[in-house]
Amino acid sequence: MLQILTKLFNVLQGLRLWMKLLFQGVILTVLLIAVQVSLEGSRGGFMAFLPPLGFFFLMFATYLIQPIVIGVINIFIINVLYRTRGWQVGFWLNGIFLLLAFSTINLILETVLGVPFAVVAVLDIVVFALPFGCIARFSNGGWNKPIN
Repeated sequence: MLQILTKLFNVLQGLRLWMKLLFQGVILTVLLIAVQVSLEGSRGGFMAFLPPLGFFFLMFATYLIQPIVIGVINIFIINVLYRTRGWQVGFWLNGIFLLLAFSTINLILETVLGVPFAVVAVLDIVVFALPFGCIARFSNGGWNKPIN
């Protein structure tokens, strides 16, 4: 199992830069879409539970828990793909930066252009994965030290 993971990491590290950025962007975009769909689906449940407390729990999950998870996954991807270790910014700051960039793009597409969320999700994966991978990569560079 460890040998398979080592070979997979070596293959991923050998990809060209644009392929690494696309790979990172697709992973993070799909993850952000899944979390957004999950939170949208549970918004009614949050708000039905004592509305002030439910709103607090929804905001807690959206702007504290989700950015930490996104930041940890992004830093892990950066460390695997680019053979770096460590991080330059905190997990939360990295995740909130990515979440705000993603949310801003989606909000503009949904409100200004009137595009339904299903189309926005497809556009995020197909069109915006590479730019989002660039944003994710350069939001936290890590240190260029060999892992060994």
